[in-house]
Amino acid sequence: MDKNKLRYAILKEISEGNTPLTEQDFEVSENEFDEAVRFLTREKYAEGIYYADDRPVLNKIGPIATEKGERYLSENSTLSKAYKGLKEIKSWIK
Repeated sequence: MDKNKLRYAILKEISEGNTPLTEQDFEVSENEFDEAVRFLTREKYAEGIYYADDRPVLNKIGPIATEKGERYLSENSTLSKAYKGLKEIKSWIK
């Protein structure tokens, strides 16, 4: 998955309260997932993310999208359309 789409997808799920999340939820590697979450934290799009064994952990309680993160989501409608399409395809496959 493209880095920007993955970042958007993770942040969107956090924003909607759809946690806990792992790399399996997005069908990406641990490294891809970890780097995307670190980016969201570093750039202050998300907070409340804990780390265990040097890996981000997105528990049910804790992660939230910041105001900056919510702005990012609303300003990236192109990514939103792509993500919605991916979720629909994924639901058809299951």
